[in-house]
Amino acid sequence: MIFSKATTLLTLLATSTAVLASPFDKRYPLTCNGVNRHVPVSEAQACVDFLRNKSTTACTVSGENVVFCTSGSTKIYGSNPNRKPNPTSHCSDVAAGAQAIIDSCRQGSTVGGSNAARGNGDIVITIAR
Repeated sequence: MIFSKATTLLTLLATSTAVLASPFDKRYPLTCNGVNRHVPVSEAQACVDFLRNKSTTACTVSGENVVFCTSGSTKIYGSNPNRKPNPTSHCSDVAAGAQAIIDSCRQGSTVGGSNAARGNGDIVITIAR
């Protein structure tokens, strides 16, 4: 009987996990800005490194938008497109989303774009002025 309960529990957990990862969940695609909206890569990378070093510290979007980091003229913003109350990710996951922007949208020494925080479509990261 114990084996049966454990099997049922594992089945329920697997099913609920699959529901959370449903392909119908709203996803935010990585988007690159036009060059006229780009900022220096060095400043964006400084912010990514700063956020990565904050590791499991909570990066929360209270309201619609927040600035997670500023370096020179560059800002890494977090926005709440799904209007959920105070979406939160580890700052390292915000950094991973921003790093993907740098890796995909870099044009010479400038970069700009938007992407979801790693594993959390409720926080959209933007690298801009």
